[in-house]
Amino acid sequence: MFSSPSPFSFVIFGASGHLAQIKLYPALYFLARKERFPHPYNIVGFSRSEMDDASFRSLVESAVREHVPEVNEDALTAFLSHVHYVQGDYSSLDDFGTLSDRLDELESDWKDHVRLAYFSIPPTVFADVSVNLCKGGVKKDGIPLRCIVEKPVGHGLASFESIRDHLLGCFDESDIYLLDHYFGKEAVRNVYYLRYANPLLERLFKNTLIHHVEITAAEMAGLEGRAGYFEAVGTFRDMFQSHLLMITSLLTMRLSEQEESVVHSRTDALNQLYLPPAGSLDEVVLQGQYAGYLDEDGVESGSRTNTFAALKLKSRTSRWEGVPFYLRSGKKMGAKETRISVEFQEPRKAGQDTSPNRLDIILQGEAGMRLHLQTKLGGSEPKFRPLLLSDPLVCMGDCLPEHGLLLLEAIHGMRQWFLTFSEIQTAWRLIDPVQAHLDQSDTPLYPYSEGSEGPSEVDDWIAKDGASWVSVT
Repeated sequence: MFSSPSPFSFVIFGASGHLAQIKLYPALYFLARKERFPHPYNIVGFSRSEMDDASFRSLVESAVREHVPEVNEDALTAFLSHVHYVQGDYSSLDDFGTLSDRLDELESDWKDHVRLAYFSIPPTVFADVSVNLCKGGVKKDGIPLRCIVEKPVGHGLASFESIRDHLLGCFDESDIYLLDHYFGKEAVRNVYYLRYANPLLERLFKNTLIHHVEITAAEMAGLEGRAGYFEAVGTFRDMFQSHLLMITSLLTMRLSEQEESVVHSRTDALNQLYLPPAGSLDEVVLQGQYAGYLDEDGVESGSRTNTFAALKLKSRTSRWEGVPFYLRSGKKMGAKETRISVEFQEPRKAGQDTSPNRLDIILQGEAGMRLHLQTKLGGSEPKFRPLLLSDPLVCMGDCLPEHGLLLLEAIHGMRQWFLTFSEIQTAWRLIDPVQAHLDQSDTPLYPYSEGSEGPSEVDDWIAKDGASWVSVT
């Protein structure tokens, strides 16, 4: 268990937005209730919405009550007393001057404190905010300012590089924390630590033993009122460039005990991923759209935004060389589950059909680990039945919500579970040409029914390699 080491002011840009309400305020309240914060701390909202301290506190309170199952009234009241608001425009230098004055007032008797700026805003305004943080006086000598940037960082490689350059014009790279909330999930981090703590797995994770790997992120939800964001992004850009590639890197990276080496090894694993040679990109990527998507509020007529995608990758890492990785993600599928499935080479058969051995690491949904084996039935004939070894991967010990854990680590200055510019750049370089292919008007966009496994065409797509998907329904 660790707590904030010093007083801090936590400034949230986009304070009235969807992400702040469903993730940040519940996480901050939880940390406060668990007494992870020092007595002097501030939560300061900044957005264009017309509010004062009282109305902003009402918004934060409503968000906590809606998204936290059981609220401690005394803890909530105490937490809200630390919440403040500054109305302003992201492009207005004067408004950032007002923010700076408010922070100076709130911190008037503090020493050895830090400031954090959380970008819960569209990437299109990252540049304005980063420049004005410096020019408007929020970034001051003697007061560390850490900048937390929520993914996606950019819309593609070119926009990412522009955002990176603007951020580095104000901040040192060591003060920039690039956040992928999947890295705050204990089960996702455990992909690395299961390998680290269990040499047996490392001996199994070898190309001579493995037929293929499947990484699935299935969602039952649709747009949930976020058509404006999703129409500009789509599932492929939203899920693959960040979450799925990062999970792949945790599975394929070299193990290391040093924090800097862990980050370097993760980056190197991303650099080793590549698109298998193919006659056309249709052989390595497939996209779909659920029935009813065009009827969603805010979706343009005739929209070709994908809500499902599948991608085939390989790694040049010697341990994984030749093993295909099949990544898929979709909305409105039959279950909510994020899972790694490692299917091993076909077992020897003694005159009877047997299923391949498979290891499932379920990261979201009913988190757990399941090893699929075969055992003999009674009798003289060698007949078999499935044998399932299973255990839930339930968090035990110091368990925090994903954003709460990452925010606390940022306050501490711990960077291991934040991304680097190099990782994001590598991911965009891999994804950009595929996204350009998906954006072409003649690239198929297959329909699929809500509650299904995705387009039926995706089964034939993977079957060409002698593989099949593990069901998520």
